[in-house]
Amino acid sequence: MARAKTKGPRLHVGSCYLLWLVISSLNVAIAFTATSVLPVQQHSSINNRPASLLFAGTNGVDETDATREEEEELITPQRVVIIGGGWAGFTAADALSTARKGKVKVTLLDAAPRGTGGLAGGWRTSSGRPVESGIHGFWREYKNTFALMEHRIGLNLNDILTPFTPSILVSKNGQVAVAPVLKTDDDDDNDSDEDDARSSSPRGTVPPDPMNLIMNAASPMKLLADLLPPPLDLAVLAQLSPTSPVTPLDRISGIGLLGAWADFGPEDPISWERYDSISAEKLFKTYAGLTDSLYDEFVSPLLHVLPMTPGYDCSAAAALSCFHVFALQSKGAFDVKWCRGGIAERIFNPWVDKLTSSPATAEDEGNISNNDCKVEIRGGARVSSIQRVDETTKHTDHQKMKVILDSGEELQCDAVVLAVGGTAMGRLTATSPALQEISNSDQFDNLRGITCVAVRLFLKPDAVVTEHLKGGKYFSTQLPPCYATAMAQSPVIVCGADIGNNHIPELKETGFCIYDLQRMHDEFAAPNDVAVLEVDFFRADDIANLSNDAHVAEFTLTAVAAALGVPPIDASDVIDVAVVRARNAVSHFNVGSAACSPEKSKLGEGLYICGDWVDRSGHASWSTEKAVVTGKQAALAVSNDLGLNCDTSATKVIPAASDTPQLKALRTVAKTLRSVAPPPGEDSVPPSPWVFIKDTISGMSGRS
Repeated sequence: MARAKTKGPRLHVGSCYLLWLVISSLNVAIAFTATSVLPVQQHSSINNRPASLLFAGTNGVDETDATREEEEELITPQRVVIIGGGWAGFTAADALSTARKGKVKVTLLDAAPRGTGGLAGGWRTSSGRPVESGIHGFWREYKNTFALMEHRIGLNLNDILTPFTPSILVSKNGQVAVAPVLKTDDDDDNDSDEDDARSSSPRGTVPPDPMNLIMNAASPMKLLADLLPPPLDLAVLAQLSPTSPVTPLDRISGIGLLGAWADFGPEDPISWERYDSISAEKLFKTYAGLTDSLYDEFVSPLLHVLPMTPGYDCSAAAALSCFHVFALQSKGAFDVKWCRGGIAERIFNPWVDKLTSSPATAEDEGNISNNDCKVEIRGGARVSSIQRVDETTKHTDHQKMKVILDSGEELQCDAVVLAVGGTAMGRLTATSPALQEISNSDQFDNLRGITCVAVRLFLKPDAVVTEHLKGGKYFSTQLPPCYATAMAQSPVIVCGADIGNNHIPELKETGFCIYDLQRMHDEFAAPNDVAVLEVDFFRADDIANLSNDAHVAEFTLTAVAAALGVPPIDASDVIDVAVVRARNAVSHFNVGSAACSPEKSKLGEGLYICGDWVDRSGHASWSTEKAVVTGKQAALAVSNDLGLNCDTSATKVIPAASDTPQLKALRTVAKTLRSVAPPPGEDSVPPSPWVFIKDTISGMSGRS
């Protein structure tokens, strides 16, 4: 898409943006003041919304049971094959299962032998120890995911998830800060329930957290934080480590990102096209003018664990969108809960039971979390090709697609839903004539993946049980006391790249997270016969290439010790280790990747797609939430095309949170200024005032 050329002198355009910054600040200040003095509309939490409002089905019709039975006998069921057994695939299967009984047959295929949860799932070893392909968080704005878990699967969130938990941020220079839990009005009721549960926990109690008092105080830093984009508001509010090199001047440099923050629309295709063409590093350093210290200490570590890639290899659009979703959508968007056990056992196994079981009683027919159509779930079913059916060989008058498995088995169907990652899509397209017919299908081959390594260490418990810790579900651990002290503020440590500061080459571009599972998982709560550390590495090709699991375990102990600044645990204290190498398995949102991703759930006749890499400029969501949203969208498209009349309770998508008044004011100014005086330069990205002044002086010096 051609971009508007900059007209008029460069100084005039820059002056407009200087003016924009002043006007923006005034707008934001006015908006903030207004929200401070006017009554705030209360929003009930997702847990408290009536199911009748969130999930109002439209399938009720006035007909007798006899009539329904007669009609169902005449129905030739449509067949839908879903390829991929993660959140997206299961969500699509769940929604399609609500079609009237006998109207559709759904088969879900997954290459993994177990077929439950894909990369998000897990299993138990031969010794009975639980293993996962990494720990997965549930952020506050995962509204569709929470609704799915409660109202479709039938889970009680308080039984399977921890309370919202803070995180400790660590850079190559040591601990940076504690990112606090930022509460909002719409979670007060749930938080009170969780607080009651904490106070009655037999595992230990927590003293009052002074950070809550600080967060609620109307301090100048709090007011400044309300004006800043993510993750820079957290940089202001976070409890900085005394050894952090970040200065007040570094924090102030974050204001330079205001222009791009207001200019980028997370659900605007034009914004995605513009910002997807440059790297996040170029945006933050060249245009926003963030200091090296602020970038290295805050921005870079978050890039390495959220989009899981260094700034130079990450799309600026992806970075802005990711930070928007995980920190900006609402106050407290960075707050995260964790599963209190393996996701496969706590979430996917009950889901499988729902999908593969028919209603047992008449009462079950009215239960919204039950389904009318059984779903066949097949693990170990790797797909080799997707083709269109030859008219002379198809099984019925309407089936038009053919899915061929590695085993040679052929499944004919009316629709195929692809719930696979970008790299898998590229490989499958190379062998699938039906996919090669799609416009721009050759772009799939340009998509890349990120290698992740999940390491679970089962350790000899320390003789000392350290109590009164913060964060998570439980507040005691049997890790060595120095480890417990280093993790006292949270059981979750978020580590940027180059931990060890050039002394551990495998970590040069690798971020990772450390989890004390004794404080997060019910099964491991202290006292126990093991202490358990989970360490998940991202962009971890060098670690994945280590020769055996014992070497990976030793390396992990070294990495954890370097991150926490404590002596390494002796390898002899490792009772057991489980290592999962997921090569190129996670979507990589590099520069230009959005242009290679499908914009809609329908690829072509009989072909549909869903996943966290699909429809990037659509619903403002990421990761699990994006997979759930696109799974619903794909199911709705299939339902409409095949006339399945699936229940809207299962296909309804809860919109992403609206912009705050401050952000709306900024976006209005930015949109007006872009129409009058587009930002200078070929990238058309608004610079910070100090970057503009520096460039102007440099340009004048060059002409003299």
